[in-house]
Amino acid sequence: MDIYLILILILLLLVAATGYWLFRIIKLFRQKKNKRGFINLSILGVLLLMFCWEMRLIPLSITNDFKNKTEQLTGEKFWSWNEFRYDEISVRGEGYTFEIYNLSPEMAEYFENPPKGFFEKYPLEERFKTSKWKKTPISESEDEILDFVTPTYINWSNDLQEEISERQTLVKRLAKTPGAYYAFKDEKNVDFYLISPKEKLIIYINHHM
Repeated sequence: MDIYLILILILLLLVAATGYWLFRIIKLFRQKKNKRGFINLSILGVLLLMFCWEMRLIPLSITNDFKNKTEQLTGEKFWSWNEFRYDEISVRGEGYTFEIYNLSPEMAEYFENPPKGFFEKYPLEERFKTSKWKKTPISESEDEILDFVTPTYINWSNDLQEEISERQTLVKRLAKTPGAYYAFKDEKNVDFYLISPKEKLIIYINHHM
């Protein structure tokens, strides 16, 4: 059985189990068993919070998750608040992730003149061959990568196409003008990173076909 079908079945079972648990909790309160009801409700609440955190359904969890990647990416570990996120994954594992984070003034100033090791060592990547940070504008030989990570899909609604296209235009502009930095992993599963000190942004795109 396909692994993604199994995951969908597991998710459906979890939803059903949660619904049944809620039914039992309501039943406890109706039977005036308030103490047991509050205990069960508290346990369920904690488990749902943990699930939402792991599934990146809570905005702060997205920021925290990206913070844990920044040291491997840049040599510096820092907070950057998520401004925009789009994540779509098909049942076959193909998908498109587009994330934009705001840099603090201190980190934006740091990246205006990063140390030499920033270009020579980072991003660190053990499993895949990843380019090191380069200064923009992106080279013509790499334009194909930029086009690949800024697609448009016909199944997107008009509003979604407009929203994503506006931000993709920003990515292309920053990638093709001096003053920013980019790095990428060029395989079927492409990761693309862009840092703009001037705009105080760090951008991550993953496109998997």
